[in-house]
Amino acid sequence: MIATNSFSQEVYKPAVESFESDNALSFYKAVNGKLSITQTHKRFGKSSLQWDWKGASNFGTADFKILSSKESPLKYGDHFPASPTLQMSIYNETPKQQKITISFEKDGVKQVWFDVDLTFTGWRRIWVPFFEMQGNPPKKGRQVDYDYFRISTATGSGKLFFDDITFSQYQDDRYPYPDEIVPFLKADKNLGDDHWMPLISNYNRIKDLKAQPISANVKSDLKNIEQLITQDLTSDKKSTADISELREMYQSLNLKDDGRTVLGPPMAFNIHEEYFDKKQQGPNTNNDIKEFGKILKRMSVFYNRENLAERKEIEQMFFTSTRYFLDQGWQAGTNGGTRHHIGYNVRDITEAFFTMRQVLADHNLLGPVGNSLHWLFNLGVLLDDESNFHVNIDYLNTQSYYHLMLIYLFEKPEMQAALLSAYSNYLSITLAQQNQEWGFKVDGTAWHHNGHYPAYAFGAFKEVPRLIKMLSGTQFRIKPEGHKNFKNAFLAARTYSQLYDWGFGNAGRHPLSGGSIESLRQQYLDMANAGNPEGTEKIDKDIASAYLRLWGNEDALNTSVFTNLNGIQQEDLSGYYTFPYAATAVHRRNDWAAIIKGYSKYVWASEIYVSENRYGRYPANGTVQLLNSKSEEGSGFLQKGWDWNRYPGATVIYLPLKELEAKMPLIMFRSNESFAGSTTLNGNGVFGMILNENKGSNADGPESKVGYPGKLYAKKSVFSFGDKLIYLGTDISSIDEKNPTQTNLFQSFLTDIKSPLYTSSETIKSFPYATTLAHSKKSATWLIDPYGNGYHILSDNPVQIKSEKQQSYHNTYSINSGSKGKKGKGVQETEGDFASAWINHGLAPKKASYQYVVYPFLDIKSQQNFGAIIKNDESFTIVRADSIAHIVIDKETSTTGYVIFEANQNLEKGFLKQVSAPALLMVNHKNQSSLTVSVVQPDLNFPVNDNGKFKNYSTPVELKITFKGEWAVSSADFITKIDSSGNDTVIILNCINGLPREFKLNK
Repeated sequence: MIATNSFSQEVYKPAVESFESDNALSFYKAVNGKLSITQTHKRFGKSSLQWDWKGASNFGTADFKILSSKESPLKYGDHFPASPTLQMSIYNETPKQQKITISFEKDGVKQVWFDVDLTFTGWRRIWVPFFEMQGNPPKKGRQVDYDYFRISTATGSGKLFFDDITFSQYQDDRYPYPDEIVPFLKADKNLGDDHWMPLISNYNRIKDLKAQPISANVKSDLKNIEQLITQDLTSDKKSTADISELREMYQSLNLKDDGRTVLGPPMAFNIHEEYFDKKQQGPNTNNDIKEFGKILKRMSVFYNRENLAERKEIEQMFFTSTRYFLDQGWQAGTNGGTRHHIGYNVRDITEAFFTMRQVLADHNLLGPVGNSLHWLFNLGVLLDDESNFHVNIDYLNTQSYYHLMLIYLFEKPEMQAALLSAYSNYLSITLAQQNQEWGFKVDGTAWHHNGHYPAYAFGAFKEVPRLIKMLSGTQFRIKPEGHKNFKNAFLAARTYSQLYDWGFGNAGRHPLSGGSIESLRQQYLDMANAGNPEGTEKIDKDIASAYLRLWGNEDALNTSVFTNLNGIQQEDLSGYYTFPYAATAVHRRNDWAAIIKGYSKYVWASEIYVSENRYGRYPANGTVQLLNSKSEEGSGFLQKGWDWNRYPGATVIYLPLKELEAKMPLIMFRSNESFAGSTTLNGNGVFGMILNENKGSNADGPESKVGYPGKLYAKKSVFSFGDKLIYLGTDISSIDEKNPTQTNLFQSFLTDIKSPLYTSSETIKSFPYATTLAHSKKSATWLIDPYGNGYHILSDNPVQIKSEKQQSYHNTYSINSGSKGKKGKGVQETEGDFASAWINHGLAPKKASYQYVVYPFLDIKSQQNFGAIIKNDESFTIVRADSIAHIVIDKETSTTGYVIFEANQNLEKGFLKQVSAPALLMVNHKNQSSLTVSVVQPDLNFPVNDNGKFKNYSTPVELKITFKGEWAVSSADFITKIDSSGNDTVIILNCINGLPREFKLNK
């Protein structure tokens, strides 16, 4: 038995040591010091290692395991660079002007090491990659092979505690953060690039700030803003808890005040990123910072509502919890290993500390807590040089409101005023920025993750309006430039949404998941009542008008205020809107919208994550989503049973879902094509894109070249005139000889499987069914989907129609790995009843094409007479549809739309002869001697950083347009040259941002 036990001890080497028994000491050797197992301080498990020393001392062990990359908990696998990293916890009872050295050896020779200053108290968790250590560090990502771990000190005496030492696990290189304990990390990086990272430099700015005396007016503004924050936190936050529930919540934290400190489970953050071994550490019991914050917030909400005895009890619970929070290492100057994306997790605790600020002051804790949150939220960034200010939607979403709140955790009004002035300046500058990597672009799109991302912008839209409203009317108000640019993006959201939903094309990694602005009602009121950006009007008429369209019918009070008292009417959004930074156009009429979506080398197609949107390859393949006023679901778009190949309007290679699922854990595909955009004239518009899946890049993570094996290619356009959309596709090809290439007409959820489907050949009443609608030379070929959208097929393509119960997978479920994303709530398979129609181009087609017209949301009478309607519709002519150009004339408006794919080609018919680069144009020629022209050169022409990544803002491109005949051109600052000396007129324009340039020609 003795031999067996000895053998097992030699074989088993722990990857993480938690010092749970005296047996662990047998593997450690101390020199000039004493090691013991103690319960005085601990993290996971029941105990920790105590080291007492005098003079030069050290201890160490050879008993540990080095984890491989596959054994390490890497969320994204090898998608992001990761390296072996030491992770450990240190507790110090008394700060000392001393340091310890932590090192690793090989064959008795010290290889790598780093120092830790002991000027702190409480727990400190550190993550230190080996490539960041001194000595002979390995290269990034290289596995290590050390055989001895040692902690040493040269002088003095003292006592330290150690726990949960993970000797080496692979860790995402982005996440180990420097702090005052390990300040040497990321020394070669521009630390400001990671807005989540609390920086020593920012914290020092606060410590070094010399506040100036303030006037009575400033004090009054400070007080008024503080009261508005307090009102905001107490409104609509009624607590139904009683004191017994609060006691139960508090007891769930398992805190114990031993008179010296407050013991409890480790206060964890992103604990899943650390290797855990139950055999070594016991149960994975911890207090998550987010859940802890919810409990403290509940205490704070309930504190002012009960009798004196209960108030005293709550105060004591809050006081003890706060001491525990600080002792666990949530203090100024520490990052606990990492604090990435921390803003999502500390909202509640920040609100709790703000609400209880007087209680904290009474217990002499306001200073330490304020310092902690000023550090954690990087408040000192407000005091940085303005040249370092960069807009970021994550900041606006998770930190901007709390920065305002945290200003009031300074005890002196002078400090509050200084920081509030800096805060107003910071917001004013960043909100106004358009030419930044992320943020709000000139067209109103909201960039995050290197693309337009409404789901992230939504967070900013929830937070910023109340900030603008709170600061309005004070000397700390947001400056007009910032207010105006944010307003532009805020209003753009209601333009690219219908009625509230922004649709699948711009859903990022959240397809068919209810992306909506519906809950922004209060924010629209805040923006309206904050006044216009210039500060000259108390009500912003544009936003009030939008509010009336969106919510006016259910809000008699504000309708009366806006309309009866201020003469503001409900807006009419009918028209055509272009969003070039999203490769999106929106055609709106009455109560419906068509959201048209593409992608390019600058705009990604979708965001596919390791556990979200796993089948999201096609939502931007020239899709058109038709939405009525009843939301996505009310327009027939549901995830249950949704076929991820069947986005309407998309040209696709139809794949089994197992093959459709992305092979990479994270991909945001951009093609190598610069042609994707739209232009508009007089409320109508044209959209065009070159779809090319062959080669491209990944917009997130390391710049990588990617592509899809089928090499799908197409030239696609949509011409939007009045109540119809004309779809053209040419040059459709792929090399996939196993799976068909198709263009989808629609996929519609069936609310009633008995509802008939009307076509030009028959009325289909059975379910399920499948049929082919053949092209007829004698009569029009048409069909109407279950939501009243009529489809007139102009080309001779037969149309496949199917209605059945569909089986599919939830977007968060991976067929290939079996993993289920949290947002899917465990759902794997889905099913639903759908009707679908598509054009089949066959296997590996070459130069295939299609032409059809869609009439959205026809009324019952129009549906019944649809055959006659399209037979008599002579309102348009397709002039050309080939590899060079798609050209359509709308006779009702005397407008010709051009989608020109090839430069310097004679366009033959019409006023336009040629263009010097691919372009989109609309020419109104109602008066043949006077033309109105709208033109877009869609190449956004992003500059490139040194690292090969785009800077995400447009730079100018030149376009030369040649018109037949001699014309006089109206002056415009974007027209750089006019030459009408010959038989033609040549105009050179300066184009930027993919936005329309409009000008006039006179014969």
